[in-house]
Amino acid sequence: MFSVSKLTSERKSERFIAEVVFGKRILCFKCKSKLLRHKKYYWCPLCRKKWRLRTLIGFPRSKLSYKKILVLIIAWQKKVSPGSVKHLKGISYTAISRWNTRFRKSLPRYQDLLKGIVEIDEAFFGRQKFNNQKIVIGAIERGEKHLKLSEIPDREQDSIEYFLCKNIDTESYLHSDCMASYYDLYWNGFGHELHNHSIGHFRGTNRIENVWSVSKRHIKRSYGQLRTNKLDEMMLEWEARYNFPELFKNPLTYIKGVLVPY
Repeated sequence: MFSVSKLTSERKSERFIAEVVFGKRILCFKCKSKLLRHKKYYWCPLCRKKWRLRTLIGFPRSKLSYKKILVLIIAWQKKVSPGSVKHLKGISYTAISRWNTRFRKSLPRYQDLLKGIVEIDEAFFGRQKFNNQKIVIGAIERGEKHLKLSEIPDREQDSIEYFLCKNIDTESYLHSDCMASYYDLYWNGFGHELHNHSIGHFRGTNRIENVWSVSKRHIKRSYGQLRTNKLDEMMLEWEARYNFPELFKNPLTYIKGVLVPY
């Protein structure tokens, strides 16, 4: 099991990341020869190709130590608040926010259509009186728990049906609340069951409701309030946490699965 406490020196941290990127023998991507280490890069004596380790993992001009880079990835994966990271490692809020944004933007999206039993719902983020309120619609599978999220301009039937037809297989069976925009979904080929929240019927949509609860707490922990200026990248992160949970186990899986372009 990976633990950053085992990396007691900067050299060990660099060696760990290099083995993740190049392999345990640290071989050249091009000719598979053994790479030699320079102060700022690895280079191949055969094909003369140079590889800058920081560039390969997405930190091309960063002055952070390799151990701090690993701590940043772990803190983001485990949803540690920026205040705790700043207190423990002395990294500024600006740097933490900047690198968290880069981590999110490098995540992959789930491309397949959702199938089977799918729960759908929409949620408001921000406040209308401050003129920053946005509407997000989401759909989650009950079996595989794949998730799709998207910002929509309103809760009209056309906006909702566009999202559903784009992201969900028409042979799926949908569960939703009793909002009027959901009433005629069977015309698009979906099976559909309504759950009246006003009389306490939440069981059919509790999974998607949990997504809203977790995501709003995450934003508040990260930014202190429900800010919507970074809602797009936050939606990408929430999708990836459900669709690709292996990327959030430890820094090794994230660096190897996302950051390394080879």
